[in-house]
Amino acid sequence: MKTKTIILIHGMFMNPLCWENWIPYYESKGYKVIAPAWPGRDKSVEELRKAHPDPELAKLKLGDIVEHVESVIKGLDEKPAIIGHSMGGLVVQLLLQREVVVAGVAIDPAPPAGVFTTEWSFIKSNFPAINPFLLNKPVMMAFEHFQYAFANTLPLDEQRAAYDRYMVPESRGVPTSSLGVAGKVDFTRPRRPLLIMAGE
Repeated sequence: MKTKTIILIHGMFMNPLCWENWIPYYESKGYKVIAPAWPGRDKSVEELRKAHPDPELAKLKLGDIVEHVESVIKGLDEKPAIIGHSMGGLVVQLLLQREVVVAGVAIDPAPPAGVFTTEWSFIKSNFPAINPFLLNKPVMMAFEHFQYAFANTLPLDEQRAAYDRYMVPESRGVPTSSLGVAGKVDFTRPRRPLLIMAGE
């Protein structure tokens, strides 16, 4: 099945602004492109930062995001292809098994429930978002942590520019809920095509 609609799903610590260079690219190829914000993320980066710590953000869970994006999909005239990054890549896999899309691309996706590593780099990258002592409080990633976890191959000036332009506070409930039933992918089920692109 072909489609002319693409949905872009952002990951943690971001809002749809992170797709600003992707949207015109796919539109130039003739696609209708939609980049929905996660619940509560339909504000500017500046507004989201100013609201920190937002108690409503702290309530956000992975299931809320999946349900929200699925509601966007069901409002379309055709099933879309979906592309997601990081936690958005896990959302792609979860929506594929709900059979509401024609295909998916998961860019460096967060792992589904049951897939875990104890590599120090993984723990260090994710600890601020999964700190068990602060689960009811949203987190704003420090620049030094952003350098390590997101932008370690960029020159310093580009790291700072990316942090200032895109980084927003995040709910610790999103990654922690992905460890349970909300993040479960049934690997035995047939599904539409999925391309997974890994990073290191």
